[in-house]
Amino acid sequence: MEFEDFLEPEVGIAAAVVAAIASPRVRKLLRRGAVYGVAGVLMAGDAVTSLAKGVRDGAQNVAVQAAQRNQQNQQNGQSERNGKVHATSRDTERHDTKESDAENIESEG
Repeated sequence: MEFEDFLEPEVGIAAAVVAAIASPRVRKLLRRGAVYGVAGVLMAGDAVTSLAKGVRDGAQNVAVQAAQRNQQNQQNGQSERNGKVHATSRDTERHDTKESDAENIESEG
């Protein structure tokens, strides 16, 4: 090989890779970098999973609260309607009683 062949980019890259593989210091740095890289990916995955669980739990809580409010509103609406029916019935009974009393007074007089 001539000196000019070593100046080509492909040959330079190949020489750097061989030097990296052969050097214990570079191999140690590559291993350490790989370990930290994998650890970082695992931590990021845990963070994403935790975030997704938090979103899921929050949405579930909102749905449960909405269902409870809806049920309470339906029960309150039913109670109010029942109260109005009873009040209307009582008003009708009072009205009937007054008319009966008025008729009784007129018939006596």
